[in-house]
Amino acid sequence: MSTFFWKLQYHTKRILFEQYGLPPVVNEHISKAVLKKYLRRNPVVIDCGAHDGSDSVSLAKQFRYGTVHAFEPVPGLYNRLQQNARTISNIRCYPIALADQNGILDFYMSEGGSDASSSLLEPKEHLHDHPDTFFSKTMSVQAKTLDTWAEENNIPKVDLLWLDMQGFEFNMLQASKKIIDTVSVIHTEVSLEETYKDVALFNEYRAFLESKGFVLQIEAIPQGWNMGNALFVRKKQR
Repeated sequence: MSTFFWKLQYHTKRILFEQYGLPPVVNEHISKAVLKKYLRRNPVVIDCGAHDGSDSVSLAKQFRYGTVHAFEPVPGLYNRLQQNARTISNIRCYPIALADQNGILDFYMSEGGSDASSSLLEPKEHLHDHPDTFFSKTMSVQAKTLDTWAEENNIPKVDLLWLDMQGFEFNMLQASKKIIDTVSVIHTEVSLEETYKDVALFNEYRAFLESKGFVLQIEAIPQGWNMGNALFVRKKQR
């Protein structure tokens, strides 16, 4: 996950924490070990925004009887993903973006301070808050919805979604009308500020996932940051 986050004013972040009613945390990382509490021993895992594959490799080792499907549309990063996954038999790599539609989409490329901030969303506050990371070009990427990809690959169920899509997670999930109902756990990046244009903020995103039967289990947004991670788990049926 990108370590380039942008700071909010203290009083604004304090209000947000009071609104969500959750205690502050010190870093954005959620241990993968906690996933075993919620998942079967051979889960189907989606790693979207896989970058160089570090999370994919870790998840594949954590669930050695499962399968990790790793998505990374940037050619250079995809090559690194393939290289890092070459000896891991339960990783499958895809040079595409999961999105809210099928086809060719513009992808905003990050360079300079971070190559991990690229997004299907146009950068906004990111440009002001982190000027050493810049977006001087876009590229065209092949995109598919999660439902389309799952149907094409004969995958009826996904257990875990591990999402690091720089603000596009909500858009992608809204279009995943079939597969989202099969998912047990979602680990996702979340935003408290419009770092990318029209990004869904945490309260809207959380409400959507709750409407789909998920409960927030862990929030990892350090005090003073405007992005972090959250772990949602499907509520057990009585």
